[in-house]
Amino acid sequence: MRANLPVTLLAILFATGCGSGSMSQPADVVRASIAESLPASNEQSEPSEWPALFGANRLSFVDTKINAIWPTTGPKLVWESPVGTGYGSPVTAQGRVVFSHRLDQQEIIECRDVSCGDLLWQVRYPTTAVCDFEYSDGPYSTPVIDAASGRVFHVGGHGQFKCVDFETGRVLWSRALHDEYGMEPDIFPVGASPLLDKNDGSKHGQLIFGLGSIDAGVISLDAATGETRWEATEDGPSYGTPFVSTIESNRYAFVLTAEGLVSLEPDSGRVDWHFPFRRRGDLARNATSPLVLGDRVFLIASGRGAACLKVMPDRSYEKVWHERRSLDSQYNTLMLVDESIYSFTSSGQGGADFCCLDTQTGKIAWRYRSVLKRGMGLASRNAFVLLGERGHLASLAISDSEPQVLSFTTEPLMSDPCYCSPAIAGSLLILKDEERIAVFDLGQ
Repeated sequence: MRANLPVTLLAILFATGCGSGSMSQPADVVRASIAESLPASNEQSEPSEWPALFGANRLSFVDTKINAIWPTTGPKLVWESPVGTGYGSPVTAQGRVVFSHRLDQQEIIECRDVSCGDLLWQVRYPTTAVCDFEYSDGPYSTPVIDAASGRVFHVGGHGQFKCVDFETGRVLWSRALHDEYGMEPDIFPVGASPLLDKNDGSKHGQLIFGLGSIDAGVISLDAATGETRWEATEDGPSYGTPFVSTIESNRYAFVLTAEGLVSLEPDSGRVDWHFPFRRRGDLARNATSPLVLGDRVFLIASGRGAACLKVMPDRSYEKVWHERRSLDSQYNTLMLVDESIYSFTSSGQGGADFCCLDTQTGKIAWRYRSVLKRGMGLASRNAFVLLGERGHLASLAISDSEPQVLSFTTEPLMSDPCYCSPAIAGSLLILKDEERIAVFDLGQ
């Protein structure tokens, strides 16, 4: 059901903020002032793609400028299509959008033309995944597109790991990981997404995945064949995705598991260290993926706050800071822009705010409270695009000093609840909820 709030209330919320750092000028004056400094709607350095959860660089950042000024009704709708349940996010490459959803007892991997919505292919397979609480039965994982090899990788709600031909939808290989490892169903369907690591020296690379089995907490599969390369840890599952980075000529894979952050050597799976970082409780799950900036690793979790670790030349670490009452994102997108991390706090702090976190200190630089609540988003060179939990769409200027609202829809564009991250393809913005996928033109 769509959430409807009075237009006057929404106008107040997006004009004034409602937290520290909120704007004092009228919204129309601020918008007009900022708009003068923004690029023309067609100014882009190159066509943007979003081939994996949180984009190509896993920073939820696209290195281009976008048009972030739209009417209160939102950007122009290009096309839409009904979908089933699931919180997996859409991904894009080469003029196509790929996403997953569920209808009855089948999960579906679907590929459409991103410009017009034409269906190109579908892969359907049975599922028994269930959620024991108020959330849907999935799927929760997000596909990965490797356009260079012409492959799509996806994990279903019961651990069905599939490699699909990007052009035709033909299944190239498949693994039933939960069955193979004898894993009992969790209280939620599989929520982790794989990482494609193509810097391992092989032609097609490897897929690093937080399986959560006692025999294979983290697992690597050969992207070409699906065969297991290595297994590591006994940690349970989380709902994030790994981050692979090169620091001082050494390669690292960082995985936030059910127990905390694990650092591994990605070519062998050898464990460097564990950093305990989890909230205790029957329903508590780590669900926010780690970020890397230089030689620092950032991890954030609901109930634990934010922490920064410095990776040392001998592959050990030192804790730089841990702020328990700082950013405590529950599952939300973390956007890394320059030296700041931007995301939403959980609802456990008396409501959810969009915040700017200073990565040097771990302190919150500013907060912005609105009807977006626990939203998802992406960042560009000049603006954030934020999809609120209730379906409102907003844009804010990139700023580490104060929140600057550019656009805010007076009515929801999508259906409550919205837990899928947005994706981008050139000037097209792709949004998904549990009723439809919708594509909007930011260039209009």
